[in-house]
Amino acid sequence: MAVAAWRRRLAGSTPAPLRKAVRMAEHYGRRWTEWNQVAAQSYPADARSAVTVVGSLIAAPITGLRRLDGFEPPLLLADTVLQVRGVGRFAVRAGTDDIIHVLPAREPIGLALLRETLQLGDTFVDAGANIGFYSIVAGRLVGVEGQVVAVEMMPETAVQLRANVALNDASNVRVVECALSDRDGDTVTASSNARKLGQASIRPANSGPTRDLTVSVGTQRLDTLLRGVKRVRLIKMDLEGAEALALAGAYGVLDRVDAIVFENNTRDPRIAQLLGARGFTIRELDHPDYIAEREG
Repeated sequence: MAVAAWRRRLAGSTPAPLRKAVRMAEHYGRRWTEWNQVAAQSYPADARSAVTVVGSLIAAPITGLRRLDGFEPPLLLADTVLQVRGVGRFAVRAGTDDIIHVLPAREPIGLALLRETLQLGDTFVDAGANIGFYSIVAGRLVGVEGQVVAVEMMPETAVQLRANVALNDASNVRVVECALSDRDGDTVTASSNARKLGQASIRPANSGPTRDLTVSVGTQRLDTLLRGVKRVRLIKMDLEGAEALALAGAYGVLDRVDAIVFENNTRDPRIAQLLGARGFTIRELDHPDYIAEREG
């Protein structure tokens, strides 16, 4: 706390142009850190991908300078297939944040939790599956006796998710294309920054980052999707602010869920209220990530 207060005081006394320069330098350094993670944790799956990765690395000193005032992922110049060490094979899209969403180093706590929790025969729900990193990891852990339900609402991302399921022969992964909500059959607007597709949300556009991509998507409840599933070992929920709405549509299935890992960037109090009323205890993993576990 003392360090954080010191940093705030220092920032307050530093001229704005200097603060901006420092921030831009930090962003540039972070982009090289992520390229190092790409190189350490993955390799091109074919010759065409190798050409793309090498060309992207050569261009990185220049492309890394774009939009330095904000977060930007490493820029791949063309669509690529990467073999991620110890995980699987992933097709990632050029010019998007796909590349960082297949890096084990990005969310080590969540990845470790999956590996500690899931066993053969379990059911895992990947709510906000993106291009399938966690779905592929979980599919290997639960085996052919288990199942993974991968939910992704953005149409083009769902296409990429299905492609990655196929690339990894993950026959136990079922892809569901919808937005999770408290009602079935509604049509809602989902939006995202076209480069940062992992931030797609059904929240109003004025409540989050700049968005320049919008699509209409249908809604389903988790109660509907998981009807007939006797037990859910773990739900991973990353819905960019729509977690409370999705949980409201899981009223019935929550009695059959052992644990839920979720993001709560906004510290929405409805999530704790809903889960606490259903017998879950919540603890923080590493903000904004939390886990809700059934008491007893």
